[in-house]
Amino acid sequence: MSKWEEAGQELEDFIEHVYSISLKNENLKNCKIEKNHVEIGKSRTKYEFDVFYEVKIAGISHKVAIECKYHDKRITLDMVRDFWGKLDDCNNIRGFMVSTNGHQEEAKQLLKYYGIELITEDELPNIPGLLLAHMECLLPDENVHGDPFWTIMQLTEDGKNTGSYYSSGGNIILLFISKKSAERTLKTNGAKGYAVFGVSRQHLRAICLMSKVFKYELGINSVLSLDSYGNSLLYKHSYDQILAEYDLE
Repeated sequence: MSKWEEAGQELEDFIEHVYSISLKNENLKNCKIEKNHVEIGKSRTKYEFDVFYEVKIAGISHKVAIECKYHDKRITLDMVRDFWGKLDDCNNIRGFMVSTNGHQEEAKQLLKYYGIELITEDELPNIPGLLLAHMECLLPDENVHGDPFWTIMQLTEDGKNTGSYYSSGGNIILLFISKKSAERTLKTNGAKGYAVFGVSRQHLRAICLMSKVFKYELGINSVLSLDSYGNSLLYKHSYDQILAEYDLE
């Protein structure tokens, strides 16, 4: 059974929900996101996109269209060509295709040729990072203060945040009450290619949503020192406990 059937939630709903949370940034006033969005192309043809967002930064409009294929639908060459045709007729829209049931190898090659990003089901828990990585201002960076937590996230080769969370083992996202605690854990574990980032209330809500849909555990390190074995002392909490505790419902 698909994760989407288990969760009772359509793929478009999940992406729209997570993305809308990610875009709720106090520095981004001019943004919108919606499902089944209609754009009019250069040919005056109307095109519908599963999920679409637009945000203006420094007067420049950034648009992203997301095509969702789930359950029994594999991504084929024809699907890629159809999606590219819509993007090509609509100026300056970046395209993503999400697949929960695989893709043809030829389709993957064509996606790469057209510059369309492919996101597979295994990558969906990190969808905020995957979709926002091309816009640095929408991802946590070294200037984001942890309120209420800090976490450890993976870096690209050039030192940018990928949007993927570090886990010391198992399906768990780690949250720390202080930056130094997170840095101490990272140093002790010797993980390379990771850094500490602040978690805002908006980020925390998105994390809780991922926990709900993908059964992630949430581990809060509420102790400012390591135990006698040099490990972090984590307390596991459910996403609904955290939402209620921090008035995020």
